[in-house]
Amino acid sequence: MAKPGIVTRLNKLLLPLAGCLLLGGALYLEGSAYQTAGAEALESGWRVLGYALSIGLILSLATLVQRLVQYVVLDGLVASAMGGPVPRLLSQLSGLLIFLLAFGAIAGFVFKQDLTVLWAASGVAGVVLGMALRELLLDIFTGLALNLDRPVRIGDHVRLHKAGDETLQGRIVEISWRSTRLKDDMGNLVIVPNSRIAASTITNHSMPEPWLEFMVPLVLDAGVPAERALRILEAAVIEASLAFATPTAPPPYIRVRAITLNGVEYGVYFNPPVEKRFRARSIVLEHVLRHLDRAGLRPAWPKGERASGDPETAAWRSVEADGLTRLLAATAPLNALDTDDRVVLAGAIRLRRLPAGLTLVQAGETAVAVHLVLEGLLAAEPARGRGAGAAPVPLGPGRLVGAGALLLGGAHGETVRCRTETLVGEITMDTLRLVLERRPEAAEALSRAAAALLTGEGAGGRAGEADLAADILSNLRRATGLGRLVAAR
Repeated sequence: MAKPGIVTRLNKLLLPLAGCLLLGGALYLEGSAYQTAGAEALESGWRVLGYALSIGLILSLATLVQRLVQYVVLDGLVASAMGGPVPRLLSQLSGLLIFLLAFGAIAGFVFKQDLTVLWAASGVAGVVLGMALRELLLDIFTGLALNLDRPVRIGDHVRLHKAGDETLQGRIVEISWRSTRLKDDMGNLVIVPNSRIAASTITNHSMPEPWLEFMVPLVLDAGVPAERALRILEAAVIEASLAFATPTAPPPYIRVRAITLNGVEYGVYFNPPVEKRFRARSIVLEHVLRHLDRAGLRPAWPKGERASGDPETAAWRSVEADGLTRLLAATAPLNALDTDDRVVLAGAIRLRRLPAGLTLVQAGETAVAVHLVLEGLLAAEPARGRGAGAAPVPLGPGRLVGAGALLLGGAHGETVRCRTETLVGEITMDTLRLVLERRPEAAEALSRAAAALLTGEGAGGRAGEADLAADILSNLRRATGLGRLVAAR
């Protein structure tokens, strides 16, 4: 059974169907009228078919020419000459021009229209539209100029500045017909009309290199020797730059910038990627403060002020026993010693100044001393066969080199070299003997702290922390003669 909706729709077809049958029958019965109508219909059909074929041929030729221009001229010759992909705007304009010519050919050759009148009318209309759409057209042609001249490219980080206007900074995401889209440093999408870009001064941070030189100033007290300040700051910025530096960027460096009433001003120069410049500055300042603190230094205070920690004493300007004692208190496992033990140890430490590039210890050689980094930067490289290809581990102030190897009587597992000029404190078994002879029970505290530190660093091959502490204590007593001293008592 047919649905009511279908029946209703079929009923609506009956009236035009009846009209067609009635008029067609009358035309047929009239005699020659249907033949004339058929011939005219056939002639009209051939004419329409001719129009369709002509229009199809012209559009096919236009498509062929457009693709030849796109793939052969633009993507082939022009792209190779520019050294990069052709801007999308140029491809779109070339396609638009070709198809405008094709539609003009259709009007002139297929429909026999006078193109002179057409072009004259379009010229007048173009003048009117040009005056009405001046800003839009300026944006479009500026966008075309940006794509052809290429002062900026997709992915470049730029700064747009013009007198009286707000400065814009960001990475270019897209250049379209009318506007350029920037992603600023806060992550916002900024849409800038192309005409404004043409009127602005453009600073392209991505050319000629994808990094820029950045500088942070730092003032140190005039009593700090310049060579010492340069060594400390260079080590700090080199260690910090490992977190953000690109392989092609030049190494960071330090310069003396000025002598002021508050002290000597140093410039810390580094070369971060432009989008990481503020994060890199924070990292550099963090490392600078840490290296200065380890060296017993602080940035200079204004000379007219006094505050807690104001660097007036020699303890803040040179590495002396008080400074070493404070550093030992912050360095494991030596912080397990009591205050008097650390004072004795600080007075016996031998200071060594090492040039950049020197190999401090070689993997596989027997440990004869522990080296406490006071100033500068070292780099530890794993022995061959252990983590081959791994990046060297930076060792800054406050780090110990060879503690486990010396306390266990073994060999160094890493090769350690000086990245910068470095100041280290050398602690041998003879140095430790001065502490242990004074207070033998300190050996047990030192052994437990060393075992806890080495176990936390993943020292393998030991049954546990207690066994490791016993091995360290036994080696300490043997190497320092503490066993004979204990037996004599």
